Amino acid sequence: MLRSLAIAISMYSRIPMPQFEWKEKDMRYAICFFPVVGIIIGVIEFLVYRLYKSFYISAELGTCLFIAVPLIITGGIHADGFIDTSDAFSSYKSKEEKLTILKDPHVGAFGIIRFATMLLLYYGFTYEAFLSCTKRQFACIFISFILARSLSGLAAVTIQNARKGGTLQSFVKDSNRNMAAGILVFQAVVLLILMLFVNWKTAIGFAVCSLFMYIYYIHKAFKQLGGITGDLEGWYLCIQEITYMVTALIVWHISMMFI
Repeated sequence: MLRSLAIAISMYSRIPMPQFEWKEKDMRYAICFFPVVGIIIGVIEFLVYRLYKSFYISAELGTCLFIAVPLIITGGIHADGFIDTSDAFSSYKSKEEKLTILKDPHVGAFGIIRFATMLLLYYGFTYEAFLSCTKRQFACIFISFILARSLSGLAAVTIQNARKGGTLQSFVKDSNRNMAAGILVFQAVVLLILMLFVNWKTAIGFAVCSLFMYIYYIHKAFKQLGGITGDLEGWYLCIQEITYMVTALIVWHISMMFI
């Protein structure tokens, strides 16, 4: 299990891990430890938020650090997937040609434009959350980094891959898919229950958000590519994290209406 944990952290973050040969038995449950990267990100995001609440940094700097933390911890692997997927989606070509674009190491203009737009939106919503949302709501946001990765891992082991090869396929092909899916579903349920105790309104909002985004993700994957890829997983994770922030703000504004 420790080897599976090290593989998951090595694959989805820039955190140094012991080097060893990745064997089939070590890969069976590696995807189940993907949410551990979310725990690490959530803890660091909590420290950033505490710096802001303690008046050591401004809301502007806090927002920039909050957005930068996942990029620094992951090395931008999910941002890279977002950019490549945006390029493919913007091409309006056939599924086969879109899969070819995903394998192209060059970055297209549409990918950069959409990524810049995403960062601007993420900055705006996060800044507003820093000024408005309660501490308990932010506790749910910290947990959401774990939840997003539980759902992403669930998609990886349950949804058809768009191609036979690829990084994602090589990572999950040796997984015990049924067991991994059960573990990831259990993780997601536990995280949502934890959120209910922290802030039930935000927890319900995040549950609804997760359900609709997951359905949209599956629909988008099959419509555009005929299944999922590693790049599409990165696209989904980036979109999911932003929608959690938007949802937290919506919940706060609705709560203010009834005070």
